[in-house]
Amino acid sequence: MTFSGLDEQKLLRAFLEESEELLEKLNDNLLQLERDTSNPDSINEIFRLTHSLKSESALLGFVRLSGIAHRLEDVFDGIRSGTVSLSRPLMDAIFSASDLIHEIIARISIGKSDEEIDSQSVIRELKQLAGLAPEIGTEGYGAAAPDRSERADEGGLVLGDFEYSQIMEALERGEKIYELTVMVSEEVELKYPRAYLVFNNLEMIANVIQTVPNMTVPQEDQLYRQLVVLLSSELDEEEIYSKACSVDLIERLELEVWDKTSIQDAVSASRGEETARAVAAAQTPSASRIEGTSIRVGTNKLNEIWQLVGELTIFKAQLSQLHDNVARQKGNESIKGEVERASDHLERITTEMQQAIMGTRMVPIAVLFNKFPRLVRDLSRKLGKNVDLEIHGKETEIDRTIVEVLSDPLTHIIRNSLDHGLEGPEDRRAAEKEEVGHIMISAHQQGGQVVIEIADDGRGLDVDKIRQKAGIASEVSDEEVIQTIFSPGFSTKEDVTDLSGRGVGMDIVATRIREELKGEVEVRSEPGESTLIRILLPLTLTILHSLVISCAGYYYAIPVQDIDETVRVLEEEIFKNKGSEVYSYEGNEMPLLRLDSVLIGPSEDQQNRRREHNGVVVEQRRGRVCLLVDELVEEEDLVIKPISELLNHRRLFSGVSVLGDGKIIFILDTARIMEIIETGGFDAI
Repeated sequence: MTFSGLDEQKLLRAFLEESEELLEKLNDNLLQLERDTSNPDSINEIFRLTHSLKSESALLGFVRLSGIAHRLEDVFDGIRSGTVSLSRPLMDAIFSASDLIHEIIARISIGKSDEEIDSQSVIRELKQLAGLAPEIGTEGYGAAAPDRSERADEGGLVLGDFEYSQIMEALERGEKIYELTVMVSEEVELKYPRAYLVFNNLEMIANVIQTVPNMTVPQEDQLYRQLVVLLSSELDEEEIYSKACSVDLIERLELEVWDKTSIQDAVSASRGEETARAVAAAQTPSASRIEGTSIRVGTNKLNEIWQLVGELTIFKAQLSQLHDNVARQKGNESIKGEVERASDHLERITTEMQQAIMGTRMVPIAVLFNKFPRLVRDLSRKLGKNVDLEIHGKETEIDRTIVEVLSDPLTHIIRNSLDHGLEGPEDRRAAEKEEVGHIMISAHQQGGQVVIEIADDGRGLDVDKIRQKAGIASEVSDEEVIQTIFSPGFSTKEDVTDLSGRGVGMDIVATRIREELKGEVEVRSEPGESTLIRILLPLTLTILHSLVISCAGYYYAIPVQDIDETVRVLEEEIFKNKGSEVYSYEGNEMPLLRLDSVLIGPSEDQQNRRREHNGVVVEQRRGRVCLLVDELVEEEDLVIKPISELLNHRRLFSGVSVLGDGKIIFILDTARIMEIIETGGFDAI
């Protein structure tokens, strides 16, 4: 279908946004259903989701998508009624259909249609496994509804839990409940197709709650002489007649609006007075409604707003500088007071805006974690392993830009845990372990960082094998040897498969986390027992709370999260050890680096140093180092901007920002500084 007008484009965007939510819920409920195939809540929810997806995709003309969703709806209607058994092959076919729906919607989102997608093989498999094939006729799946058809002869509707929930939701939305009776002409040779035309028209404009006989499972054709449809809609009676019921060879049409009494009678007949009172309460004018408290906003719009807040933050700093300059001047006391009040007011507004906009950038990490149960399910089946996945801390919030970059590293780690870490059932039994392996993913906030942990109870890392494969000497510590797994192209697996063996997975993990996300990754392993990978990330990549320092006449910033403490360093506490300067701190030696010699080169008056220095003790995974600087200026929130490689050829800086007086300030990459110190010092670069 081609969309050319503005309204059609808005409709398509709304459909894609709604579909994203529907698919996420569908995937979650399918996984829950696989664990508990008799869970009625999951079954009813999946039926509702597929029904919504079918209706909305049909409205926009996506025939393939609507057809797959319709067939899934048929399957779950049979599961609800008890005529279809949820076998493992059928569950696999349902997941395949769900994957195809994901693929189609992904195509639609980039402007392609669904017409090139072959959906027939998936639909045939669903029909065959669920007993929906036409040649089966009224046996098996189709034999479901004798009870409903008998009730239809009496003009009644059988209302179950799912129908109750639909009625309640419709009433809360302010819709009317209609009962439509359709009499097909006796002269019509095939009555089901004629009744289906009315049913299909209704589905395009309303929410069909129930039909008697069942329209989704064809039965004996004569039963469709009379069709009773229960539906909800905002439309009035005339619109329903004109839009849905203009079908020839129909003898009689009766449309009845269910009032309060009708709803109570229908509910009371099946569920008793307590449920009837609940439905009646939902219909009364005083019934409270839960209004939506969230809206969808494009990420690009949020980024634009954030850029403006960043500029406002810079302007706030400029005004503070102006205030300080005015305050130092004599006279003009009234102007000083006005500038001070304006500065304080802007400070408060900017801080609150910054916190509010920052909140819009933060999303629960669940948006990332929710895809992993399906990943674990599919890979464990492929590998023939029994795996149980636990997820904790899904409510932990993190910057959405970090979530986007973090997806691939976490996926690689989980794939490695499944393929390399967890043993197969036989090996686990031989090691006297439970046959079911366990993977645990968790997230929590710790100070200004988010900590993500992925743990498994598998075989652990074979340090000796890593050492041998990498050709590392025996005197190198196990911790350093383990870091080899992050080297490009490194793998201990001999056979290359579509899951692993090429040595690219953990290299991506290290690159993305350490370089792109400015985080850290740690590995702990107990041979034969477990492996734990711990990832530490900043809460956001856009604003950094930093210590501004001056060095050789220039300003630089050090992230506060990397600073252990600041100290006063006496020249006599500095001495040489193996050619490098160290600082005697609390009885221990700490590597020391004179920052001016690194940033602008060795000074000509090296011998005329001050007796006392300002020191900043920086701590990373690799240890601690003391940086000597000229002055500790202040702590400040800096809006980080990317830095050109031309200005950062030694990669000493992680970004650049602007101070209130317009001065450019470079943000030091402390992890890079530590790395270079360990690998031979700055003379080597």
